[in-house]
This record gives sequence, C-alpha cells and structure tokens, in this order.
Amino acid sequence: MCAPVFSAGPATDPAYINLRAATEDWLVAAREFTEGLWRRFHGLADPNFLLEIRRDFHARFWEMYLTCALLDHAHPNGYQVSCPKPGPDILLEFQGNRIWVEAVTATNGVPGLPDTVVEPNPDGGRIPEEKLVLRYTNALREKDGKYLKYLRKGTVRKDDSFVIAINAHALAYRWTQAANDAPRFLKSLYPLGHYQVLINRQSGDIVGHQNEPRFQIVKANGAEVPVQAFLQRRSRAISAVLCSFANAASHGVPLGRDFELAYNPVARCPIATASIPSKRSWAAELTDTGGQLVGTTHIPDE
Repeated sequence: MCAPVFSAGPATDPAYINLRAATEDWLVAAREFTEGLWRRFHGLADPNFLLEIRRDFHARFWEMYLTCALLDHAHPNGYQVSCPKPGPDILLEFQGNRIWVEAVTATNGVPGLPDTVVEPNPDGGRIPEEKLVLRYTNALREKDGKYLKYLRKGTVRKDDSFVIAINAHALAYRWTQAANDAPRFLKSLYPLGHYQVLINRQSGDIVGHQNEPRFQIVKANGAEVPVQAFLQRRSRAISAVLCSFANAASHGVPLGRDFELAYNPVARCPIATASIPSKRSWAAELTDTGGQLVGTTHIPDE
C-alpha cells in the first residue's frame, strides 16, 4: 500500500492544489487518474517524488505517465523497464541494448523576458510561431547538456541509445497547430519554416504544400539560434525525440495515444521502430538531391 499523491500539507503548484481540492466531475476524474498511475509507478519513483510533485506537478506527472505508457508497450514486446537512480528517468533494455529516456516539459519561458511566449500575443495578436519553436529548442538543449553529464559520470555509455521525451501541454497556442503543417517539435529538429500552400497561378488550383526552409531563428537580442538539431553532428547522441501533450485530463484513452516520435537520421545509436509507441513517427529519408521528411501513422498498442 502506497501513500497517495494528493494529501494535506504545504503545496505551491496551482495544478496540484486545484486537483487536490476538486469537486467537479472532470477534475475528480483527473485526480483519480493520477492516483491510478501512481499506484503503478511508485515502486520506480525516486524518494522525493511526492514532495516534488507538490511544487512542479506537470513535470513529475509527465515522468510518471511516460513510464507507465512505456511499461504498457514494453512488456508485451519483451522489453524490461526500470528507473535507475541516479541517471536519466527511464531505462529500456532488450537483447543487450539499452535505451535511456529522459523526460522534459516545455514551458513558455520566464515571464517578462522578450522571447517568452505570452497568450494572447501582445505583438499584434499573431501566433508567435518562432518563439514556440524556440521553446522546444530550449527543452532539447537542456537535456542534451544533461546527457553529457551522464556520459562523463559513466551512467550512460556511448553505445547506449538516448531519447528525449518532451511534453508540451503547458505551452500556449497548442490549439493553433494547422492540420497539414509539420508539428512544431519537428521544426526544432529539421529546417522547417512557415507552412506554405502552393497554388497554380494560371488555374488558381492548390497543387501542394510545403514548409519553407529555415535554419535558424533570430531572438529578440539578435542572437541566431539553430533549429536543425538533427542536421548537427553534436546531436548524434540523440536517437529520437518524442513529443506529447498528455496531462492529468488524458484519462479514458490508452496511454501514449498521442505520442509522436522523430527518429534522428544520423544518430550514433538508432532505436528500432518498435521500441517506443507512437501515433505517428517521422524519419528523414536521404535522396540523391538531399533528403525528405516522411511521416508514418500508426496506433499505439491498445
């Protein structure tokens, strides 16, 4: 029997406080969903989990949700799942291969700074697309730095695979993603800019669509930030990047239902396509003239 996630005592995270005190049906369901995940996850959690979730609810929820989703997928496929401490959040092992998965939550940035995402946008109401892509870039950079620390300490070996799992539920404007546009997390991995519709000038017919090339984004201070992680040699250690919007209200559907996965085409240690569940996966196919990004749709295990 484990202690519950929600209990009396000091807490600073508004999401934790609101769920703990909830009486509305949908919030009560979200609280019960969280407790159900915890009953599965508590044996893998670090000793400070119940303290930390009170001050950073969504980040700790994401770590727990991700682990349970990987447990659901891994066991039927022969993978072993553990959460060794210290080290990255999750370890998948299969036939001698090790895949480390590091969870991170993308945020809107520090309030008041010029590159922080604000909704509604004070700069005329347009969607701050480039600022949003930079939030994914920032999350990737944070975990890329942690990988190097794990490597130096010997926790992670150079022949281990390494996956960064980003949760973007807390980002503003997540509802504005165009159906035919590339997901924003991909725009931090490949040089994909604004979505364009191609029109035949003579007939006026729509003949296709594409994302214009974009290799960097200029911040408010003039600094150029590369947004092509999967074309950079320094990112070869990243085997893949997973993106999800899962949150405490994501109950009633199989875990991992919204996972999207991008495989690094130049990864030092790539992962097999069946390693991690995803609704849709992306891979770059190299061609004689360069390369193209190909998406594959499939449904996670029920």
